[in-house]
Amino acid sequence: MRRQAICWLLLIAFLFPIWEQLAGSCAAEDVVTLFPKSDGDSPTQVRGTVVDFSGQTLVLQTRAGRTSIPTAKVQSIQTDYGPSYQQGLKLLATSQSNEAVRAFEAAAAAESRPWVRREILANQAIALHNAGRIVEAGNTFLKIVEDDPQTVHLDAIPLAWFGLPPDFERDRAARTWLTMPSPHAQLLGASWLLGTSDRSQAIEILGTLRRSNLPQIALLAEAQLWQTKIVTVTADEVAQWEKQLAAGILRGAALAGPTLVVGKAWRQLDNDAQAALTLMRPPILYPDHRPVAAESLVQAGRSLERSGKTEDARRVIGEVLQKYGDQPARQEAETTLKRLANSGSN
Repeated sequence: MRRQAICWLLLIAFLFPIWEQLAGSCAAEDVVTLFPKSDGDSPTQVRGTVVDFSGQTLVLQTRAGRTSIPTAKVQSIQTDYGPSYQQGLKLLATSQSNEAVRAFEAAAAAESRPWVRREILANQAIALHNAGRIVEAGNTFLKIVEDDPQTVHLDAIPLAWFGLPPDFERDRAARTWLTMPSPHAQLLGASWLLGTSDRSQAIEILGTLRRSNLPQIALLAEAQLWQTKIVTVTADEVAQWEKQLAAGILRGAALAGPTLVVGKAWRQLDNDAQAALTLMRPPILYPDHRPVAAESLVQAGRSLERSGKTEDARRVIGEVLQKYGDQPARQEAETTLKRLANSGSN
Protein backbone atom coordinates (compact mmCIF):
# COMPACT_ATOMS: atom_id res chain seq x y z
CA MET A 1 0.00 0.00 0.00
CA ARG A 2 2.83 2.31 0.92
CA ARG A 3 4.58 1.45 -2.33
CA GLN A 4 1.42 2.30 -4.30
CA ALA A 5 1.18 5.70 -2.59
CA ILE A 6 4.80 6.45 -3.44
CA CYS A 7 4.14 5.55 -7.09
CA TRP A 8 1.16 7.94 -7.18
CA LEU A 9 3.24 10.74 -5.72
CA LEU A 10 5.96 10.19 -8.29
CA LEU A 11 3.40 10.21 -11.09
CA ILE A 12 1.85 13.47 -9.83
CA ALA A 13 5.30 15.07 -9.55
CA PHE A 14 6.02 14.03 -13.13
CA LEU A 15 2.72 15.26 -14.54
CA PHE A 16 2.42 18.56 -12.61
CA PRO A 17 4.72 20.60 -14.91
CA ILE A 18 2.79 19.31 -17.92
CA TRP A 19 -0.56 20.26 -16.36
CA GLU A 20 0.83 23.69 -15.47
CA GLN A 21 1.99 24.23 -19.06
CA LEU A 22 -1.38 23.13 -20.45
CA ALA A 23 -3.22 25.40 -18.03
CA GLY A 24 -1.04 28.32 -19.07
CA SER A 25 -1.69 27.69 -22.75
CA CYS A 26 -5.43 27.58 -22.08
CA ALA A 27 -5.44 30.87 -20.13
CA ALA A 28 -7.37 33.69 -21.73
CA GLU A 29 -5.24 35.70 -24.13
CA ASP A 30 -5.36 39.48 -24.42
CA VAL A 31 -7.10 40.70 -27.57
CA VAL A 32 -5.69 43.84 -29.21
CA THR A 33 -7.92 45.55 -31.78
CA LEU A 34 -6.16 47.76 -34.31
CA PHE A 35 -7.67 50.64 -36.24
CA PRO A 36 -8.64 49.81 -39.86
CA LYS A 37 -5.87 50.52 -42.32
CA SER A 38 -8.25 52.48 -44.56
CA ASP A 39 -11.90 53.47 -44.81
CA GLY A 40 -14.10 50.48 -45.47
CA ASP A 41 -11.70 47.99 -43.92
CA SER A 42 -12.55 46.04 -40.79
CA PRO A 43 -10.48 46.39 -37.61
CA THR A 44 -7.72 43.82 -37.19
CA GLN A 45 -7.38 41.75 -34.03
CA VAL A 46 -4.20 40.17 -32.69
CA ARG A 47 -3.94 37.88 -29.66
CA GLY A 48 -1.27 37.27 -27.08
CA THR A 49 -0.14 38.71 -23.76
CA VAL A 50 0.23 42.48 -23.51
CA VAL A 51 3.60 43.01 -21.83
CA ASP A 52 3.33 46.81 -21.83
CA PHE A 53 1.18 49.56 -23.31
CA SER A 54 2.65 53.06 -23.21
CA GLY A 55 2.25 56.32 -25.05
CA GLN A 56 4.60 55.07 -27.76
CA THR A 57 4.20 51.32 -28.22
CA LEU A 58 2.26 48.24 -27.26
CA VAL A 59 4.49 45.22 -26.62
CA LEU A 60 2.72 41.93 -27.33
CA GLN A 61 4.02 38.45 -26.52
CA THR A 62 2.68 35.80 -28.89
CA ARG A 63 3.62 32.19 -29.55
CA ALA A 64 5.74 33.43 -32.43
CA GLY A 65 7.68 35.83 -30.22
CA ARG A 66 7.51 39.40 -28.98
CA THR A 67 6.35 42.23 -31.24
CA SER A 68 5.94 46.01 -30.86
CA ILE A 69 2.90 47.87 -32.24
CA PRO A 70 2.79 51.69 -32.43
CA THR A 71 0.25 53.00 -29.93
CA ALA A 72 -1.43 55.14 -32.60
CA LYS A 73 -2.59 51.94 -34.30
CA VAL A 74 -4.25 50.50 -31.17
CA GLN A 75 -8.01 50.94 -30.95
CA SER A 76 -8.69 48.90 -27.82
CA ILE A 77 -7.45 46.07 -25.59
CA GLN A 78 -9.49 43.27 -24.10
CA THR A 79 -7.89 41.69 -21.03
CA ASP A 80 -8.76 40.15 -17.68
CA TYR A 81 -9.40 42.66 -14.89
CA GLY A 82 -9.73 42.05 -11.18
CA PRO A 83 -13.08 42.33 -9.37
CA SER A 84 -12.13 45.57 -7.57
CA TYR A 85 -11.44 47.33 -10.87
CA GLN A 86 -14.67 46.10 -12.42
CA GLN A 87 -16.56 47.28 -9.34
CA GLY A 88 -14.82 50.65 -9.58
CA LEU A 89 -15.95 51.09 -13.18
CA LYS A 90 -19.54 50.32 -12.20
CA LEU A 91 -19.41 52.84 -9.35
CA LEU A 92 -17.87 55.45 -11.66
CA ALA A 93 -20.67 54.95 -14.18
CA THR A 94 -23.33 55.29 -11.48
CA SER A 95 -21.99 58.57 -10.06
CA GLN A 96 -20.63 57.05 -6.84
CA SER A 97 -17.32 58.85 -7.14
CA ASN A 98 -15.83 58.43 -3.67
CA GLU A 99 -16.81 54.76 -3.57
CA ALA A 100 -15.19 54.34 -7.00
CA VAL A 101 -11.98 55.89 -5.69
CA ARG A 102 -11.76 53.30 -2.91
CA ALA A 103 -12.40 50.44 -5.34
CA PHE A 104 -9.71 51.71 -7.71
CA GLU A 105 -7.24 52.06 -4.82
CA ALA A 106 -7.81 48.39 -3.94
CA ALA A 107 -7.52 47.39 -7.60
CA ALA A 108 -4.23 49.26 -8.07
CA ALA A 109 -2.76 47.65 -4.96
CA ALA A 110 -3.64 44.18 -6.24
CA GLU A 111 -2.51 44.69 -9.86
CA SER A 112 0.98 43.54 -10.91
CA ARG A 113 0.87 44.60 -14.58
CA PRO A 114 2.25 48.17 -14.88
CA TRP A 115 0.16 49.07 -17.94
CA VAL A 116 -3.09 47.93 -16.29
CA ARG A 117 -2.15 49.74 -13.09
CA ARG A 118 -1.77 52.97 -15.09
CA GLU A 119 -5.24 52.41 -16.54
CA ILE A 120 -6.64 51.95 -13.04
CA LEU A 121 -4.94 55.13 -11.83
CA ALA A 122 -6.42 57.03 -14.79
CA ASN A 123 -9.94 56.06 -13.77
CA GLN A 124 -9.10 56.84 -10.16
CA ALA A 125 -8.02 60.35 -11.21
CA ILE A 126 -11.32 60.81 -13.07
CA ALA A 127 -13.29 59.67 -10.01
CA LEU A 128 -11.33 62.04 -7.76
CA HIS A 129 -11.99 64.93 -10.15
CA ASN A 130 -15.69 64.05 -10.18
CA ALA A 131 -15.67 64.12 -6.37
CA GLY A 132 -14.10 67.60 -6.37
CA ARG A 133 -10.83 66.30 -4.93
CA ILE A 134 -8.69 68.22 -7.42
CA VAL A 135 -5.34 68.04 -5.62
CA GLU A 136 -5.57 64.25 -5.23
CA ALA A 137 -6.78 63.90 -8.82
CA GLY A 138 -3.83 65.88 -10.14
CA ASN A 139 -1.25 64.01 -8.08
CA THR A 140 -2.76 60.65 -9.06
CA PHE A 141 -2.57 61.58 -12.74
CA LEU A 142 1.05 62.66 -12.35
CA LYS A 143 1.91 59.18 -11.03
CA ILE A 144 0.87 57.87 -14.45
CA VAL A 145 3.07 60.42 -16.24
CA GLU A 146 6.02 59.59 -13.99
CA ASP A 147 5.78 55.97 -15.16
CA ASP A 148 4.88 56.80 -18.79
CA PRO A 149 5.74 60.39 -19.85
CA GLN A 150 3.77 60.08 -23.11
CA THR A 151 0.72 58.49 -21.51
CA VAL A 152 -2.28 57.31 -23.50
CA HIS A 153 -4.49 58.39 -20.58
CA LEU A 154 -4.51 62.12 -21.27
CA ASP A 155 -8.31 62.12 -20.93
CA ALA A 156 -7.76 61.66 -17.18
CA ILE A 157 -5.85 64.91 -16.64
CA PRO A 158 -8.05 67.04 -14.33
CA LEU A 159 -7.92 70.44 -16.01
CA ALA A 160 -10.09 73.47 -15.21
CA TRP A 161 -12.56 74.24 -18.02
CA PHE A 162 -14.81 76.69 -16.17
CA GLY A 163 -14.54 79.02 -13.20
CA LEU A 164 -14.70 77.76 -9.60
CA PRO A 165 -14.47 79.62 -6.27
CA PRO A 166 -10.97 80.12 -4.87
CA ASP A 167 -9.50 77.21 -2.94
CA PHE A 168 -6.29 77.64 -0.94
CA GLU A 169 -5.09 74.02 -1.06
CA ARG A 170 -5.89 73.63 -4.75
CA ASP A 171 -4.13 76.88 -5.69
CA ARG A 172 -1.09 75.97 -3.61
CA ALA A 173 -0.88 72.59 -5.34
CA ALA A 174 -1.25 74.31 -8.72
CA ARG A 175 1.71 76.56 -7.96
CA THR A 176 3.75 73.47 -7.07
CA TRP A 177 2.73 71.75 -10.31
CA LEU A 178 3.77 74.84 -12.22
CA THR A 179 7.37 74.49 -10.99
CA MET A 180 7.75 70.83 -12.00
CA PRO A 181 9.73 69.90 -15.14
CA SER A 182 6.88 67.75 -16.50
CA PRO A 183 4.81 69.53 -19.17
CA HIS A 184 1.75 67.67 -17.89
CA ALA A 185 2.31 69.09 -14.40
CA GLN A 186 2.85 72.59 -15.82
CA LEU A 187 -0.36 72.29 -17.84
CA LEU A 188 -2.23 71.26 -14.69
CA GLY A 189 -0.84 74.14 -12.68
CA ALA A 190 -1.45 76.79 -15.34
CA SER A 191 -4.98 75.52 -15.92
CA TRP A 192 -6.03 75.96 -12.30
CA LEU A 193 -4.21 79.28 -11.90
CA LEU A 194 -5.75 80.83 -15.01
CA GLY A 195 -8.62 82.25 -12.97
CA THR A 196 -6.51 83.49 -10.06
CA SER A 197 -4.13 86.35 -9.30
CA ASP A 198 -1.43 84.22 -10.98
CA ARG A 199 -3.25 84.56 -14.31
CA SER A 200 -0.35 86.31 -16.10
CA GLN A 201 2.11 83.58 -15.19
CA ALA A 202 -0.41 80.91 -16.17
CA ILE A 203 -0.93 82.50 -19.58
CA GLU A 204 2.84 82.70 -20.10
CA ILE A 205 3.28 79.01 -19.26
CA LEU A 206 0.37 78.00 -21.50
CA GLY A 207 1.89 80.08 -24.31
CA THR A 208 5.09 78.07 -23.99
CA LEU A 209 3.25 74.74 -23.78
CA ARG A 210 1.23 75.45 -26.93
CA ARG A 211 4.56 75.10 -28.78
CA SER A 212 5.34 71.77 -27.11
CA ASN A 213 6.68 68.91 -29.21
CA LEU A 214 3.92 66.78 -27.63
CA PRO A 215 0.96 67.55 -29.93
CA GLN A 216 -1.72 66.67 -27.36
CA ILE A 217 -0.16 68.87 -24.68
CA ALA A 218 0.17 71.69 -27.22
CA LEU A 219 -3.49 71.51 -28.22
CA LEU A 220 -4.75 71.28 -24.63
CA ALA A 221 -2.66 74.34 -23.74
CA GLU A 222 -4.10 76.13 -26.78
CA ALA A 223 -7.63 75.17 -25.73
CA GLN A 224 -6.98 76.50 -22.24
CA LEU A 225 -6.00 79.83 -23.78
CA TRP A 226 -9.24 79.88 -25.79
CA GLN A 227 -10.99 80.54 -22.50
CA THR A 228 -9.26 83.93 -22.32
CA LYS A 229 -10.45 84.86 -25.84
CA ILE A 230 -14.16 84.01 -25.66
CA VAL A 231 -15.30 87.61 -25.06
CA THR A 232 -13.64 88.92 -28.24
CA VAL A 233 -13.68 85.81 -30.44
CA THR A 234 -14.97 85.84 -34.04
CA ALA A 235 -16.96 83.16 -35.84
CA ASP A 236 -13.98 82.41 -38.09
CA GLU A 237 -11.78 81.83 -35.05
CA VAL A 238 -14.28 79.46 -33.45
CA ALA A 239 -14.57 77.55 -36.73
CA GLN A 240 -10.79 77.23 -36.70
CA TRP A 241 -10.92 75.88 -33.14
CA GLU A 242 -13.39 73.25 -34.31
CA LYS A 243 -11.04 72.21 -37.11
CA GLN A 244 -8.21 71.79 -34.62
CA LEU A 245 -10.36 69.52 -32.47
CA ALA A 246 -11.47 67.52 -35.51
CA ALA A 247 -7.88 66.85 -36.60
CA GLY A 248 -7.61 63.74 -34.42
CA ILE A 249 -4.83 64.99 -32.16
CA LEU A 250 -7.08 64.59 -29.13
CA ARG A 251 -9.21 61.48 -28.82
CA GLY A 252 -12.05 60.37 -26.62
CA ALA A 253 -12.83 62.22 -23.43
CA ALA A 254 -9.79 64.48 -23.83
CA LEU A 255 -12.10 66.42 -26.19
CA ALA A 256 -14.72 67.08 -23.50
CA GLY A 257 -13.25 70.25 -21.99
CA PRO A 258 -12.21 71.89 -25.28
CA THR A 259 -15.68 71.15 -26.69
CA LEU A 260 -17.24 72.98 -23.73
CA VAL A 261 -15.09 76.02 -24.50
CA VAL A 262 -16.10 75.97 -28.18
CA GLY A 263 -19.77 75.75 -27.21
CA LYS A 264 -19.45 78.72 -24.87
CA ALA A 265 -17.78 80.68 -27.66
CA TRP A 266 -20.75 80.03 -29.97
CA ARG A 267 -23.01 81.26 -27.16
CA GLN A 268 -20.96 84.44 -26.90
CA LEU A 269 -21.54 84.98 -30.63
CA ASP A 270 -25.33 84.49 -30.12
CA ASN A 271 -25.29 81.39 -32.33
CA ASP A 272 -27.49 79.49 -29.92
CA ALA A 273 -28.39 76.65 -32.26
CA GLN A 274 -24.75 75.78 -32.87
CA ALA A 275 -23.93 76.34 -29.21
CA ALA A 276 -26.59 73.92 -27.97
CA LEU A 277 -25.57 71.30 -30.51
CA THR A 278 -21.91 71.57 -29.48
CA LEU A 279 -22.60 71.69 -25.76
CA MET A 280 -24.69 68.51 -25.79
CA ARG A 281 -21.71 66.45 -26.95
CA PRO A 282 -19.82 66.15 -23.62
CA PRO A 283 -22.76 64.82 -21.57
CA ILE A 284 -23.75 62.42 -24.35
CA LEU A 285 -20.29 61.18 -25.30
CA TYR A 286 -18.36 61.56 -22.02
CA PRO A 287 -20.86 61.35 -19.12
CA ASP A 288 -18.24 59.94 -16.73
CA HIS A 289 -16.42 63.29 -16.86
CA ARG A 290 -19.05 64.78 -14.64
CA PRO A 291 -17.87 68.38 -14.01
CA VAL A 292 -17.63 69.17 -17.73
CA ALA A 293 -20.79 67.22 -18.59
CA ALA A 294 -22.83 69.12 -15.99
CA GLU A 295 -21.47 72.54 -16.98
CA SER A 296 -22.12 71.75 -20.66
CA LEU A 297 -25.76 70.92 -19.90
CA VAL A 298 -26.26 74.22 -18.05
CA GLN A 299 -24.74 76.18 -20.92
CA ALA A 300 -26.80 74.23 -23.47
CA GLY A 301 -29.96 74.93 -21.47
CA ARG A 302 -29.24 78.64 -21.41
CA SER A 303 -28.75 78.62 -25.19
CA LEU A 304 -32.04 76.80 -25.68
CA GLU A 305 -33.77 79.26 -23.36
CA ARG A 306 -32.45 82.25 -25.27
CA SER A 307 -33.55 80.73 -28.59
CA GLY A 308 -37.10 80.38 -27.28
CA LYS A 309 -37.06 76.60 -26.78
CA THR A 310 -38.23 76.81 -23.19
CA GLU A 311 -39.42 73.23 -22.77
CA ASP A 312 -36.17 71.84 -24.18
CA ALA A 313 -34.28 74.17 -21.84
CA ARG A 314 -36.24 72.89 -18.82
CA ARG A 315 -35.55 69.30 -19.80
CA VAL A 316 -31.82 69.85 -20.27
CA ILE A 317 -31.39 71.88 -17.08
CA GLY A 318 -33.48 69.35 -15.17
CA GLU A 319 -31.01 66.66 -16.21
CA VAL A 320 -28.30 68.49 -14.28
CA LEU A 321 -30.29 68.15 -11.06
CA GLN A 322 -31.30 64.56 -11.78
CA LYS A 323 -27.90 63.20 -12.82
CA TYR A 324 -25.28 65.72 -11.74
CA GLY A 325 -26.54 67.09 -8.44
CA ASP A 326 -23.11 66.59 -6.88
CA GLN A 327 -21.41 68.96 -9.33
CA PRO A 328 -20.70 72.73 -9.10
CA ALA A 329 -23.18 73.37 -11.96
CA ARG A 330 -26.08 72.42 -9.67
CA GLN A 331 -26.47 75.93 -8.22
CA GLU A 332 -26.72 77.62 -11.60
CA ALA A 333 -29.10 74.90 -12.79
CA GLU A 334 -31.43 75.58 -9.85
CA THR A 335 -31.37 79.33 -10.53
CA THR A 336 -32.07 78.80 -14.23
CA LEU A 337 -34.97 76.44 -13.53
CA LYS A 338 -36.57 78.97 -11.17
CA ARG A 339 -36.28 81.65 -13.84
CA LEU A 340 -37.83 79.33 -16.42
CA ALA A 341 -40.67 78.49 -14.02
CA ASN A 342 -41.36 82.17 -13.35
CA SER A 343 -41.35 83.05 -17.04
CA GLY A 344 -43.74 80.20 -17.73
CA SER A 345 -46.22 81.38 -15.09
CA ASN A 346 -46.48 84.91 -16.52
